[in-house]
Amino acid sequence: MNNSKYQSKFKSSIFVFCSVLFFGMGLLFASELSQKSNLVLRVGVLVPMQHAALEEIVDGFQTVLKEHYGDRISINVQNAQGDVKLERSILELFKGQSVDLIVPIGTRATQMTLSLIKEMPIVSLAAMVSESERQKRKPLNITGILDEIGGKEKLDFIRGILPTIKEITLIYHSGNEKNFEEVAELKAYAQQLGITVQPIVIQNLLELTNAAQGISEKSGAVLILKDHLMASGIRLLVPLVAARHIPLIASDEGSVKEGATIALGVREKMIGEEGGHLAIEVLEGKPLASLPMQPLKELAVFYHSKRDNNLSLDEVVLQHFAHQHAYQLIDMNVDMKKEH
Repeated sequence: MNNSKYQSKFKSSIFVFCSVLFFGMGLLFASELSQKSNLVLRVGVLVPMQHAALEEIVDGFQTVLKEHYGDRISINVQNAQGDVKLERSILELFKGQSVDLIVPIGTRATQMTLSLIKEMPIVSLAAMVSESERQKRKPLNITGILDEIGGKEKLDFIRGILPTIKEITLIYHSGNEKNFEEVAELKAYAQQLGITVQPIVIQNLLELTNAAQGISEKSGAVLILKDHLMASGIRLLVPLVAARHIPLIASDEGSVKEGATIALGVREKMIGEEGGHLAIEVLEGKPLASLPMQPLKELAVFYHSKRDNNLSLDEVVLQHFAHQHAYQLIDMNVDMKKEH
């Protein structure tokens, strides 16, 4: 009888102990879930320098992440102001803070990031990083949004909007390695089309004035590539080219906003938005190995109507070209009024 009572008390004690244990574990689990839900994710964004196109990219990126996470995300945007040493310091800062994600914008900033950041996740925006380069990373810690248009496409664009053109002046930055491959492609394809390319190389913005003075009298247009240095100096270049009464053809929306005549490219804000969606996948644990580099394919023609330096462009020809290639045709005069 005593043994039976003892067993009953023992079972009761075990039940109470287990109940308390499971209750405690439940509280701990609930606490961990609560902490996890309140965890603030930290993202470091490296902007190489100040210009309109980069501002649009950052705006699109921040908008998507803040809409998704609200107060549960902190986005630290740091501008290197064109200083390579400052870029390195910013990356060291992000590394020291152990941020959850690093987001470099542009090819140079991305290459710097890849050299310094070996394991932390990276989402690059508007940088030339091929899928084959990405796959060589051990560990594989990068994905990104590609927005580049090849030299062949740019010349087809120029020939399409200026059918009689025989010579173009190409001004580009010698400090950007990705330019050399594109310049070689442009020259080779121009030869096939019977177009003469006058290359003018600059090392810094101070050389732009002399560069403009060296534009050939036979040149029917000036082309600049998608390059942060050139984009940051676009306001200086616009009046210099306009004085020649020829169009200034850029490779990004932001440069047209700043005064270039026309460009074939993508919406800069879209680069940031797509990058934001990609960042969410990374932050929520999707393996980077399953997220290849993602090119943007929705191209648009950005131009200014009713402008003195746009007189050599026929709007009917533009409309036909855009329709023929299924490109969106965006009049920046109208588009910028909508923004304001």
